Amino acid sequence: MAFAFIHTADWQIGKAFGRFEAEKSAILRRARFDVIDRIAAAARSANAAHVLVAGDVFDSETLPDSLVQKTLARLAVHDGAAGTAGGLTWHLLPGNHDPARPGGIWERLRRGGVPANVTLHLEAVPAEIAPDVYLLPAPLTAKAMSSDPTAWMDAAPTPPNALRIGLAHGSIKGFGSLGEAAVPIDPARPKSAALAFLALGDWHGKKCIGPALWYSGTPEPDSFAENDPGNVLAVRLASPTAPADVAAVPTGQFTWANRRAALAGADDLAALETDILRQGPSVATYLLNLTLEGRVPLSATAEIELRLSRLRALLFDLRIDRAKLVAMASDADLSDLGDDGLAAVAGRLKARVDGATETTTAGEQRAAMRALEKLVALAASSSGERRP
Repeated sequence: MAFAFIHTADWQIGKAFGRFEAEKSAILRRARFDVIDRIAAAARSANAAHVLVAGDVFDSETLPDSLVQKTLARLAVHDGAAGTAGGLTWHLLPGNHDPARPGGIWERLRRGGVPANVTLHLEAVPAEIAPDVYLLPAPLTAKAMSSDPTAWMDAAPTPPNALRIGLAHGSIKGFGSLGEAAVPIDPARPKSAALAFLALGDWHGKKCIGPALWYSGTPEPDSFAENDPGNVLAVRLASPTAPADVAAVPTGQFTWANRRAALAGADDLAALETDILRQGPSVATYLLNLTLEGRVPLSATAEIELRLSRLRALLFDLRIDRAKLVAMASDADLSDLGDDGLAAVAGRLKARVDGATETTTAGEQRAAMRALEKLVALAASSSGERRP
């Protein structure tokens, strides 16, 4: 009765990535499409013939037919009947981004037809997917639901001693979710419904809620959330009552990382640069959300910006939060400006940076600091140009 399968979710094919420039957005969208092949490779390595996708296959209900058909064509490539070794059956479930409702994306799919190795689970009815193995799907019909879509599984009829696997998309009570779905799921469902495993989607990271209750997370990371994304789960069930054997298989192409750096000068970025360079060629697929904090001499800011510029050139993307980084201007920094009007302007800016003006807000302090940095850098550049 042993049965192996891949649990995945939250592909969100067609995600816009609007925070990025057009070229980068296109690359990130492509990665969410190309991960299908890496999921198929994970299935073959696990000797699994079935891939269960626990909702949010697509990012929205209004994706163009061309993208939907392209997705189906990529799934069809992995059909053994079509000549590819290790044929797979893909089981697709509607989620909150792509609910199964009239006029939606799943109605278009059903009307247009799907490849032989793709099964759409659009109704809450048991489906025998292998001898004595039944899938109990809980398709969403709206973006939010007040009732638990898995409740029907408790009374779902299957033959005695059948292996029962639940497939759903929503939020475990008391756990929360990074997704947008307001769909409650009872964590006791595996026990009440005699499920050997309940495969969940909506939380975009890998998470074990219980021995038979898991979130796989998105197979391709799509945010800086620190919740272990970029995996699928290879699951093996020996019997209806035996503990599930669950192994995470990395599938992500891009790495989204958060780092903090406390600076007292430009050299304090050296450790971060070394860590990044250790990534080797994969540094080109590294997205870094960098928070800088500390107090640095104003004279060091130009070197800091130069180092950050070099780092930005190495990475796929670099986001920098400077809100907690303060550049302190010394009297020596200001004296280099000379005795003309620049020094007077710099003095007023320094007073704002130092908080000497009672009415200065935190935002005005940061703006004054940036202006002072640029003023000193401009003066230094002009001084260099005048040297013989």
